[in-house]
Amino acid sequence: MGQVKPINYTGIIPSSKSIMNRVLIAGSFFGDFNLIGDSKCDDVVKMRNGLEQLMNGEEVDCGSAGTVFRFISFRASRIPGKHIITGSKRLLSRPQQEIIDILLQLGVKAELKDDKFFIESKGWREPQSCLEVDRSKSSQFASGLVLSAWDLDYPLEVRGKGSKLSEGYWQMTLKVLHSLGMQIEESNDRFYIPPEQKITEPDYVAEIDLSSAFAVAAIAALSGRAKLLQFPDLPSLQPDDAFIDVLKLMNVPFELKDNALVVTKATNLRPIEFNLKNCPDLFPVLATLCSFAEGTSKLVGAPHLIYKESNRIEKIGELLKLMDRDFEILDSGMIVHGKSEVKSIRASYDPDEDHRLAFAGALARSAGFDIEVLDKKVVNKSFPEFWEVVGQN
Repeated sequence: MGQVKPINYTGIIPSSKSIMNRVLIAGSFFGDFNLIGDSKCDDVVKMRNGLEQLMNGEEVDCGSAGTVFRFISFRASRIPGKHIITGSKRLLSRPQQEIIDILLQLGVKAELKDDKFFIESKGWREPQSCLEVDRSKSSQFASGLVLSAWDLDYPLEVRGKGSKLSEGYWQMTLKVLHSLGMQIEESNDRFYIPPEQKITEPDYVAEIDLSSAFAVAAIAALSGRAKLLQFPDLPSLQPDDAFIDVLKLMNVPFELKDNALVVTKATNLRPIEFNLKNCPDLFPVLATLCSFAEGTSKLVGAPHLIYKESNRIEKIGELLKLMDRDFEILDSGMIVHGKSEVKSIRASYDPDEDHRLAFAGALARSAGFDIEVLDKKVVNKSFPEFWEVVGQN
């Protein structure tokens, strides 16, 4: 394994997979639409291929892509006929019942059996009353619904129930749809979509992925310099733009100028208290970064971390143990007792099929820990260029 060189990167991070997958679903309802952006990550490839398979009447393979599975399930339910959507065993073991509950209210039959999801639809039927959507485990069910609510011949009134988790990603969905031309009236836990909604903008430019940008910026904060070009104006559509606040709070040197973010090595990282309610995807890298700040950091607000690609709270705990860091697991996050010390160890870390855990492992390596990240290809889910960008390929 051995030590890695300090990062020295200037370039453009690929487009946001979260934005691209939302726009791909919306654009599939209209033939003359152009999405401008570039991402070769598995999630976007799966979405593109899945939509093509769906339109050809074929079985749709989502692999391990949870967002693709949920969004395409709603998209398939708009098309009369029988559809089969497949995914990995782990993907289908994650919370998915909410899809079935929502589709039932729309007159669509859906059933999950082993590694296949069966949908039988005559198109959406107008609900007899306000449609209820459970948001207590993920905002993706509400997002999947509204992303496929184009060109209906009746209005759709929806009430969200349960705690609003990942509210930032839900707001991103609304902002994307609004920029495409959809009218959505939102009030407290209810929203209303008038009939016959159509895309009014023929082109859409996707921002760079800020979750990926944070992983690169964090590595620069520990070991070198990174200049990220085409950085979006703030506030961004993506809730993960909160990492800019993280850099400020942790005393990381950075400059935002001319649509570029430049981050350089910090000499005195500060511990922080931070609520991840709107940006839970920052947690793996942020918790690891906090482990190098002298003092106690407290990260809260994200109980749904246990429902992600892995149990991210538990798995980050495993990494911190390898790094000889003390921590306390909370229901919604973690308390991290950081220190700048880097011990001479030789160990391996299993990211458990989770790309963001691999980013965290790479962050530990960049600081000097001799930790081998197993299954390095797992980063292909969101950022296949990652190892080359950070100089650990």
